[in-house]
Amino acid sequence: MTTTSIPYDLLRSGFPYYMTLGQRRVTTAPVDIGFGKENIYVLTKGGLGTQIRVLNWEDENLGVRGGTDLFQWPAGLLVDEEENLYVSDEAKDCLVIMNKDGEHIQTWGESGSDEGQLNRPSSLAFDLEGNIFISDTMNHRIQKFTRDGKFLQSIGEMGTGDGQFDMPWGISVDQLGNLYVADWRNDRVQKFDESGNFVFSLGSSGSEKGQFKRPTAVTVDNHGDIYVSDAENDRVQLFNKDLKYIQSFHGNATLSPSGQQYILANAVTLRLRSMADFEKTQRLDAPMMVKVDDEFRLFILDYGNHRIQIYKKDAVELSKEQIAPEMRNPILFTT
Repeated sequence: MTTTSIPYDLLRSGFPYYMTLGQRRVTTAPVDIGFGKENIYVLTKGGLGTQIRVLNWEDENLGVRGGTDLFQWPAGLLVDEEENLYVSDEAKDCLVIMNKDGEHIQTWGESGSDEGQLNRPSSLAFDLEGNIFISDTMNHRIQKFTRDGKFLQSIGEMGTGDGQFDMPWGISVDQLGNLYVADWRNDRVQKFDESGNFVFSLGSSGSEKGQFKRPTAVTVDNHGDIYVSDAENDRVQLFNKDLKYIQSFHGNATLSPSGQQYILANAVTLRLRSMADFEKTQRLDAPMMVKVDDEFRLFILDYGNHRIQIYKKDAVELSKEQIAPEMRNPILFTT
């Protein structure tokens, strides 16, 4: 993510659906995604394979990286500038590193609750210096390490107060170095500054706007917009930099190119799809992960449907001089 300044405000034109990638027989149970110069890496867990599936933007299957010989129950994926792949392993309490061809480079980490030890590590994020944050889920904290495994910092402990966690899961670092944590069992998102100090908490338990039911992931774009994967509510919620609720994504999936090819070759599947409630085929089912890139494409890992739904933001950046001051009693109207 680039380190451009965050705009004062936005004229939000829309957030149209962009495309679908993957399908049941390739991206089975996707839990994380990473991007190389040309390829897309999708971490899958269970079902037809525990591995990294490689795709391109034409949705072609380019093979597999890793597998159960390297990791047992993977949860998080990072891709660095050299296209090395970092995978957290919940079962073995370690981080596995391989190159883009799947050749093993290094494994580090050990089980425990002391500083630098791990208990069911899940999501991963680079800080601005290239160090790695790990969501140390069952130790109820976030830890930071160098890329070769040297312990640097620990944030949080078990609890419900500010700066405390109950099974933290998805994490993200914004362009200013702030850390965002999907505090899974506390049904909220917390933000910390670059030094690890608590900044704010967003959300509460429930299914209304701005509430969460087991949030699994969070990401922040270059406008400061915050996206939260609200897994058990089968949606992704969007908030602006001032924590105002903007909208929700419930799924608008088209058939991916590979999915269309598979269904056209199967007469029974074609018949079943023609008899189905089409709207249900588009919807999200337990979205596991959200990521956003510098082109403002939003990637939603639609875990229950074994695919990636992608949207692309359409918005105009505004300076303070372009927009009227905030109003006490605003009423939205068109001219």
